[in-house]
Amino acid sequence: MPRKEPRYMTIYNDLKQQILTGELQPDDQLPTELQLTKTYHVSRITSKRALTELESRDLIYRKQGSGSFVQRHAQTTTSKQLLVVLPFPTDAGLGDYASGISAAANARNYQAVTMDPRGFAQLTTTQIKRNYAGIIYLPQDLYQEAEQLYLLKLDHVPVVLLDKSLPELELPVVAADNFNGGQLATTHLIKQHHQHILFYAQNPGAVLPSSVYERYFGYLQALHQAGLKPVASIHELVALNELTPTAWLDYLKQHQITAIVVENDLIAIKLMNRLRAVDPAIWQRLSIIGFDNIQAASLTYPALTTIAQDFKGMGRKAVELLLNTPANPKIVRLPVKLIKRASTRILASKEETNS
Repeated sequence: MPRKEPRYMTIYNDLKQQILTGELQPDDQLPTELQLTKTYHVSRITSKRALTELESRDLIYRKQGSGSFVQRHAQTTTSKQLLVVLPFPTDAGLGDYASGISAAANARNYQAVTMDPRGFAQLTTTQIKRNYAGIIYLPQDLYQEAEQLYLLKLDHVPVVLLDKSLPELELPVVAADNFNGGQLATTHLIKQHHQHILFYAQNPGAVLPSSVYERYFGYLQALHQAGLKPVASIHELVALNELTPTAWLDYLKQHQITAIVVENDLIAIKLMNRLRAVDPAIWQRLSIIGFDNIQAASLTYPALTTIAQDFKGMGRKAVELLLNTPANPKIVRLPVKLIKRASTRILASKEETNS
């Protein structure tokens, strides 16, 4: 479930949108902290933080005693700006694509402008073509966003996707090697003597993202090579989402599940917390592994074993693909790495468990 946007980010995104679309021109004065406080019904501290965020990203400048003004950049032409659309533009803890993109763009004398999907949806194709050399886009739900992206393609706007692919779009994609990630995670558990391994994805709709399918297929491959079978099919995951923590424990016991491969770290941590609330000792007999290696993975209890993606590397590669504008769309997959932590352990034998 998406987290609620902080109130200062609402102000930040609204003003940023006005600046990027030209509604606020260079050297135009922005509303004061007091005016923003009244308009958005927030505290003075919240409005000040929004302006500070804009200033830190070089979108505005301040004159003591006069107020805040839109920054004038020497290079704001189409050929020198890249638009980066991220669902979490200010939260590197969920995947730091932005720093890799920014470094690669700067190395080529481009400026990377980051925007969330809400702001992006308000831009017209004319505004995009006038202000940006192309778009690097991380989808939330690619099936819902495909039409907008395809229309941009028809208007000859260069677009590179991150993480997820849809072959019908015929767009370049930079992603992690999710299939190998699924294999690595499952093979690690098999080497720890687990045989009843569940793959779990929180499936709110009928179609999972391509990245999750790839991880699931890697899981199936590893099981097949070891002569094992999946505990549940991917179509049964919807029913699992309805389980209470107590029902989860009953399900694990009924199916003799000793390990779970989860689609990403956020969902893995959420599941860990729910199960631990009703059975504090659950992690002494159940192993769990996630994907992404977000910052919280090493801080949860037990520390989460995970498959690390090279987010910065994907950002750099996306810039390369975008500026090289390849004639033939392709998918570039970057290697992943297993990060072993305390949430996975060698399965104890029944004799050891009962002793």
